[in-house]
Amino acid sequence: MKIIYGLEKFNTADFNAPIIIAIGTFDGVHLAHQAIIKKAVATAKRLNGISLILTFYPHPRQITDPDKSPALLTSIEHRMNLIAKLRPDICLVAAFKKRFARMSAEKFIREILLKKLNVNTVVIGDNFAFGKQKSGDIDFLKAYAKKSGFKVSIISALKKSKKTISSSLIRNLIESGKLDQAAGLLGRRFSVLGAVVKGDSRGRVLGYPTANIDPHQEALPPNGVYAVKARINNQWYGGMLNIGKRPTFYEKADKLAIEANLFNFNKYIYGQVIELVFIKKIRNEKKFNSAVLLIKQLQADRTKTMIILKKEWERLDY
Repeated sequence: MKIIYGLEKFNTADFNAPIIIAIGTFDGVHLAHQAIIKKAVATAKRLNGISLILTFYPHPRQITDPDKSPALLTSIEHRMNLIAKLRPDICLVAAFKKRFARMSAEKFIREILLKKLNVNTVVIGDNFAFGKQKSGDIDFLKAYAKKSGFKVSIISALKKSKKTISSSLIRNLIESGKLDQAAGLLGRRFSVLGAVVKGDSRGRVLGYPTANIDPHQEALPPNGVYAVKARINNQWYGGMLNIGKRPTFYEKADKLAIEANLFNFNKYIYGQVIELVFIKKIRNEKKFNSAVLLIKQLQADRTKTMIILKKEWERLDY
Protein backbone atom coordinates (compact mmCIF):
# COMPACT_ATOMS: atom_id res chain seq x y z
CA MET A 1 0.00 0.00 0.00
CA LYS A 2 1.29 3.41 -0.96
CA ILE A 3 0.71 6.12 1.67
CA ILE A 4 0.34 9.74 0.56
CA TYR A 5 0.22 12.45 3.21
CA GLY A 6 -1.57 15.53 1.89
CA LEU A 7 -4.16 16.01 -0.85
CA GLU A 8 -1.79 18.34 -2.65
CA LYS A 9 0.63 15.44 -3.22
CA PHE A 10 -1.92 13.32 -5.06
CA ASN A 11 -1.97 13.53 -8.84
CA THR A 12 -4.75 11.63 -10.56
CA ALA A 13 -2.73 11.70 -13.81
CA ASP A 14 -0.37 9.19 -12.21
CA PHE A 15 -3.10 6.57 -12.24
CA ASN A 16 -4.62 5.65 -15.58
CA ALA A 17 -7.48 3.59 -14.15
CA PRO A 18 -10.86 4.10 -12.44
CA ILE A 19 -10.44 5.30 -8.86
CA ILE A 20 -12.64 3.72 -6.20
CA ILE A 21 -12.59 5.60 -2.92
CA ALA A 22 -13.51 4.54 0.61
CA ILE A 23 -13.95 7.60 2.84
CA GLY A 24 -13.75 7.72 6.63
CA THR A 25 -11.67 8.58 9.66
CA PHE A 26 -11.41 4.85 10.38
CA ASP A 27 -10.14 5.25 13.95
CA GLY A 28 -9.67 1.71 15.20
CA VAL A 29 -10.17 0.09 11.77
CA HIS A 30 -12.85 -2.11 13.34
CA LEU A 31 -15.07 -4.63 11.55
CA ALA A 32 -17.43 -2.00 10.15
CA HIS A 33 -14.52 0.05 8.83
CA GLN A 34 -13.00 -3.09 7.36
CA ALA A 35 -16.24 -3.82 5.48
CA ILE A 36 -16.09 -0.40 3.80
CA ILE A 37 -12.42 -0.75 2.87
CA LYS A 38 -12.84 -4.33 1.63
CA LYS A 39 -15.74 -3.24 -0.58
CA ALA A 40 -13.57 -0.54 -2.19
CA VAL A 41 -10.75 -3.04 -2.74
CA ALA A 42 -13.10 -5.63 -4.26
CA THR A 43 -14.79 -3.05 -6.50
CA ALA A 44 -11.43 -1.79 -7.75
CA LYS A 45 -10.35 -5.33 -8.62
CA ARG A 46 -13.60 -5.96 -10.49
CA LEU A 47 -13.18 -2.74 -12.50
CA ASN A 48 -9.40 -3.09 -12.94
CA GLY A 49 -9.20 0.15 -11.01
CA ILE A 50 -7.31 1.74 -8.13
CA SER A 51 -8.57 1.33 -4.56
CA LEU A 52 -7.93 4.52 -2.61
CA ILE A 53 -8.67 5.03 1.10
CA LEU A 54 -9.30 8.67 1.95
CA THR A 55 -8.83 9.30 5.65
CA PHE A 56 -8.14 12.34 7.81
CA TYR A 57 -5.59 13.54 10.35
CA PRO A 58 -6.06 14.83 12.93
CA HIS A 59 -9.45 13.42 13.90
CA PRO A 60 -12.04 15.92 12.55
CA ARG A 61 -13.58 16.44 15.97
CA GLN A 62 -10.23 17.62 17.32
CA ILE A 63 -10.73 20.61 15.02
CA THR A 64 -14.52 21.07 14.98
CA ASP A 65 -15.23 20.32 18.65
CA PRO A 66 -11.96 19.83 20.57
CA ASP A 67 -13.65 19.78 23.98
CA LYS A 68 -15.56 16.67 22.94
CA SER A 69 -12.81 15.04 20.92
CA PRO A 70 -12.66 11.29 21.64
CA ALA A 71 -9.67 9.40 23.01
CA LEU A 72 -8.23 7.82 19.87
CA LEU A 73 -8.14 4.05 19.47
CA THR A 74 -5.21 4.24 17.06
CA SER A 75 -2.48 6.67 16.13
CA ILE A 76 -2.10 7.58 12.47
CA GLU A 77 0.85 5.17 12.17
CA HIS A 78 -1.12 2.35 13.76
CA ARG A 79 -4.09 3.13 11.53
CA MET A 80 -1.89 2.89 8.43
CA ASN A 81 -0.55 -0.49 9.56
CA LEU A 82 -4.06 -1.85 10.05
CA ILE A 83 -5.42 -0.47 6.78
CA ALA A 84 -2.43 -1.90 4.89
CA LYS A 85 -3.44 -5.41 5.99
CA LEU A 86 -6.62 -5.01 3.90
CA ARG A 87 -4.48 -4.46 0.78
CA PRO A 88 -5.80 -1.26 -0.80
CA ASP A 89 -3.57 0.33 -3.42
CA ILE A 90 -3.31 3.78 -1.83
CA CYS A 91 -4.09 5.45 1.47
CA LEU A 92 -4.43 9.21 1.12
CA VAL A 93 -4.23 11.07 4.44
CA ALA A 94 -5.85 14.50 4.17
CA ALA A 95 -4.80 17.15 6.68
CA PHE A 96 -8.00 18.15 8.46
CA LYS A 97 -7.65 21.83 9.29
CA LYS A 98 -10.13 24.62 10.02
CA ARG A 99 -10.23 25.57 6.35
CA PHE A 100 -11.14 21.99 5.50
CA ALA A 101 -13.82 21.96 8.20
CA ARG A 102 -15.43 25.07 6.68
CA MET A 103 -15.71 23.49 3.22
CA SER A 104 -19.29 23.04 2.04
CA ALA A 105 -20.58 19.60 1.10
CA GLU A 106 -20.93 20.67 -2.54
CA LYS A 107 -17.39 22.04 -2.67
CA PHE A 108 -16.02 18.82 -1.13
CA ILE A 109 -17.60 16.80 -3.93
CA ARG A 110 -16.70 19.25 -6.69
CA GLU A 111 -13.15 20.15 -5.65
CA ILE A 112 -11.97 17.00 -3.87
CA LEU A 113 -13.86 13.99 -5.19
CA LEU A 114 -14.26 15.12 -8.81
CA LYS A 115 -11.56 17.63 -9.64
CA LYS A 116 -8.76 16.34 -7.42
CA LEU A 117 -9.46 12.61 -7.24
CA ASN A 118 -11.49 12.01 -10.41
CA VAL A 119 -13.57 9.46 -8.55
CA ASN A 120 -15.36 6.58 -10.27
CA THR A 121 -17.04 5.10 -7.18
CA VAL A 122 -17.37 6.29 -3.58
CA VAL A 123 -17.77 3.67 -0.85
CA ILE A 124 -19.13 4.90 2.48
CA GLY A 125 -20.91 3.73 5.61
CA ASP A 126 -24.61 4.42 6.02
CA ASN A 127 -23.98 7.08 8.70
CA PHE A 128 -21.67 9.12 6.47
CA ALA A 129 -21.96 12.91 6.72
CA PHE A 130 -19.60 15.51 5.31
CA GLY A 131 -19.07 19.19 4.63
CA LYS A 132 -19.37 22.17 6.95
CA GLN A 133 -21.29 21.19 10.09
CA LYS A 134 -22.01 17.83 8.41
CA SER A 135 -24.43 19.52 6.02
CA GLY A 136 -23.96 16.82 3.38
CA ASP A 137 -25.66 13.46 3.82
CA ILE A 138 -26.00 10.30 1.74
CA ASP A 139 -29.01 11.58 -0.20
CA PHE A 140 -27.09 14.73 -1.14
CA LEU A 141 -24.10 12.67 -2.27
CA LYS A 142 -26.26 10.27 -4.31
CA ALA A 143 -28.09 13.16 -6.03
CA TYR A 144 -24.80 14.84 -6.93
CA ALA A 145 -23.37 11.53 -8.13
CA LYS A 146 -26.33 10.95 -10.43
CA LYS A 147 -25.81 14.22 -12.26
CA SER A 148 -22.01 14.02 -12.23
CA GLY A 149 -21.58 10.43 -13.39
CA PHE A 150 -19.92 8.71 -10.45
CA LYS A 151 -21.34 5.88 -8.36
CA VAL A 152 -22.03 5.59 -4.63
CA SER A 153 -21.83 2.29 -2.76
CA ILE A 154 -23.29 2.30 0.75
CA ILE A 155 -22.30 -0.27 3.37
CA SER A 156 -24.97 -0.92 5.99
CA ALA A 157 -24.06 -0.70 9.67
CA LEU A 158 -22.74 -3.90 11.20
CA LYS A 159 -24.20 -5.14 14.45
CA LYS A 160 -23.08 -7.60 17.06
CA SER A 161 -25.27 -8.66 19.98
CA LYS A 162 -27.84 -6.15 18.67
CA LYS A 163 -25.40 -3.25 19.07
CA THR A 164 -24.06 -1.23 16.15
CA ILE A 165 -20.29 -1.55 15.85
CA SER A 166 -18.68 1.86 16.31
CA SER A 167 -15.46 3.40 17.54
CA SER A 168 -17.26 4.98 20.49
CA LEU A 169 -18.69 1.63 21.63
CA ILE A 170 -15.29 -0.04 21.33
CA ARG A 171 -13.64 2.84 23.17
CA ASN A 172 -16.07 2.43 26.06
CA LEU A 173 -15.45 -1.33 26.19
CA ILE A 174 -11.66 -0.86 26.28
CA GLU A 175 -11.75 1.84 28.94
CA SER A 176 -14.03 -0.31 31.10
CA GLY A 177 -11.75 -3.33 30.74
CA LYS A 178 -14.01 -5.46 28.53
CA LEU A 179 -11.20 -6.38 26.17
CA ASP A 180 -12.70 -9.63 24.88
CA GLN A 181 -15.86 -7.80 23.82
CA ALA A 182 -13.78 -5.06 22.21
CA ALA A 183 -11.76 -7.68 20.33
CA GLY A 184 -14.97 -9.14 18.93
CA LEU A 185 -15.83 -5.77 17.38
CA LEU A 186 -12.32 -4.89 16.27
CA GLY A 187 -11.83 -8.25 14.57
CA ARG A 188 -8.53 -8.63 16.43
CA ARG A 189 -7.08 -8.23 19.90
CA PHE A 190 -6.77 -4.66 21.16
CA SER A 191 -3.22 -3.36 20.86
CA VAL A 192 -1.19 -0.27 21.61
CA LEU A 193 1.53 1.20 19.43
CA GLY A 194 4.16 3.26 21.21
CA ALA A 195 7.78 4.32 21.43
CA VAL A 196 10.17 2.80 23.97
CA VAL A 197 11.48 5.56 26.25
CA LYS A 198 13.89 5.63 29.16
CA GLY A 199 12.40 5.09 32.61
CA ASP A 200 13.88 5.10 36.09
CA SER A 201 15.35 1.57 35.68
CA ARG A 202 13.59 0.44 38.85
CA GLY A 203 12.36 -2.74 37.15
CA ARG A 204 15.91 -3.80 36.38
CA VAL A 205 16.86 -3.31 40.04
CA LEU A 206 13.93 -5.53 41.05
CA GLY A 207 15.00 -8.21 38.59
CA TYR A 208 12.20 -7.46 36.12
CA PRO A 209 13.57 -5.01 33.53
CA THR A 210 10.87 -3.20 31.63
CA ALA A 211 10.41 -1.37 28.35
CA ASN A 212 8.70 1.91 29.18
CA ILE A 213 6.16 2.80 26.51
CA ASP A 214 5.03 6.24 25.39
CA PRO A 215 1.74 5.33 23.67
CA HIS A 216 0.81 6.99 20.39
CA GLN A 217 -2.89 6.54 21.07
CA GLU A 218 -5.10 7.71 23.91
CA ALA A 219 -7.68 5.02 24.68
CA LEU A 220 -6.24 2.57 27.22
CA PRO A 221 -7.58 -0.25 29.40
CA PRO A 222 -7.90 0.26 33.19
CA ASN A 223 -4.81 0.22 35.37
CA GLY A 224 -3.46 -3.21 36.16
CA VAL A 225 -1.18 -6.05 35.07
CA TYR A 226 -1.81 -7.77 31.72
CA ALA A 227 -0.45 -10.73 29.76
CA VAL A 228 0.69 -9.31 26.41
CA LYS A 229 2.38 -10.11 23.13
CA ALA A 230 4.93 -7.61 21.84
CA ARG A 231 5.84 -7.13 18.19
CA ILE A 232 9.37 -5.79 17.77
CA ASN A 233 10.93 -5.66 14.29
CA ASN A 234 8.27 -8.12 13.10
CA GLN A 235 9.22 -10.63 15.80
CA TRP A 236 6.81 -11.61 18.57
CA TYR A 237 7.66 -11.90 22.28
CA GLY A 238 5.57 -12.74 25.30
CA GLY A 239 5.51 -10.62 28.41
CA MET A 240 3.55 -8.91 31.15
CA LEU A 241 2.64 -5.26 31.21
CA ASN A 242 1.64 -2.84 33.94
CA ILE A 243 -0.47 0.25 33.39
CA GLY A 244 -0.65 2.55 36.37
CA LYS A 245 1.03 5.02 38.69
CA ARG A 246 3.32 2.63 40.59
CA PRO A 247 1.91 3.36 44.08
CA THR A 248 4.53 1.20 45.82
CA PHE A 249 7.17 3.79 44.97
CA TYR A 250 5.22 6.99 44.28
CA GLU A 251 2.64 8.50 46.59
CA LYS A 252 1.27 10.93 44.03
CA ALA A 253 2.55 10.05 40.60
CA ASP A 254 1.29 12.64 38.14
CA LYS A 255 1.82 10.54 35.02
CA LEU A 256 0.55 7.16 33.96
CA ALA A 257 3.31 4.62 33.33
CA ILE A 258 3.14 1.76 30.83
CA GLU A 259 5.88 -0.79 31.50
CA ALA A 260 6.34 -4.12 29.71
CA ASN A 261 8.54 -6.90 31.08
CA LEU A 262 9.33 -9.03 28.01
CA PHE A 263 10.33 -12.66 28.51
CA ASN A 264 13.62 -13.95 27.08
CA PHE A 265 14.40 -10.53 25.64
CA ASN A 266 17.52 -8.46 26.21
CA LYS A 267 18.01 -6.06 23.31
CA TYR A 268 18.51 -2.31 23.12
CA ILE A 269 15.27 -0.88 21.77
CA TYR A 270 15.13 2.69 23.10
CA GLY A 271 13.47 4.92 20.54
CA GLN A 272 11.91 2.05 18.63
CA VAL A 273 8.17 1.80 18.06
CA ILE A 274 6.67 -1.48 19.24
CA GLU A 275 3.18 -2.95 19.32
CA LEU A 276 1.70 -4.48 22.47
CA VAL A 277 -1.27 -6.82 22.09
CA PHE A 278 -3.39 -7.30 25.20
CA ILE A 279 -4.25 -10.96 25.90
CA LYS A 280 -5.72 -11.04 29.41
CA LYS A 281 -5.76 -9.03 32.62
CA ILE A 282 -3.83 -10.67 35.48
CA ARG A 283 -4.75 -8.39 38.38
CA ASN A 284 -5.42 -4.82 39.44
CA GLU A 285 -2.58 -2.49 40.33
CA LYS A 286 -1.93 -2.34 44.07
CA LYS A 287 0.44 -0.83 46.58
CA PHE A 288 2.89 -3.13 48.35
CA ASN A 289 4.47 -2.40 51.73
CA SER A 290 7.93 -3.37 50.55
CA ALA A 291 9.96 -4.16 47.45
CA VAL A 292 10.30 -7.76 48.68
CA LEU A 293 6.52 -8.23 48.64
CA LEU A 294 6.31 -6.65 45.19
CA ILE A 295 8.99 -9.01 43.83
CA LYS A 296 7.09 -11.98 45.26
CA GLN A 297 3.94 -10.80 43.49
CA LEU A 298 5.85 -10.24 40.23
CA GLN A 299 7.08 -13.84 40.39
CA ALA A 300 3.47 -15.03 40.71
CA ASP A 301 2.40 -12.69 37.89
CA ARG A 302 5.09 -14.06 35.62
CA THR A 303 4.09 -17.67 36.30
CA LYS A 304 0.44 -16.91 35.62
CA THR A 305 1.28 -14.95 32.48
CA MET A 306 3.45 -17.74 31.07
CA ILE A 307 0.63 -20.25 31.56
CA ILE A 308 -1.81 -17.94 29.74
CA LEU A 309 0.60 -17.29 26.86
CA LYS A 310 1.51 -20.95 26.47
CA LYS A 311 -2.18 -21.86 26.29
CA GLU A 312 -3.13 -19.18 23.81
CA TRP A 313 -0.03 -18.45 21.74
CA GLU A 314 -0.63 -20.84 18.87
CA ARG A 315 -4.31 -20.08 18.43
CA LEU A 316 -4.07 -16.31 18.55
CA ASP A 317 -5.04 -14.81 15.23
CA TYR A 318 -3.33 -11.47 14.95
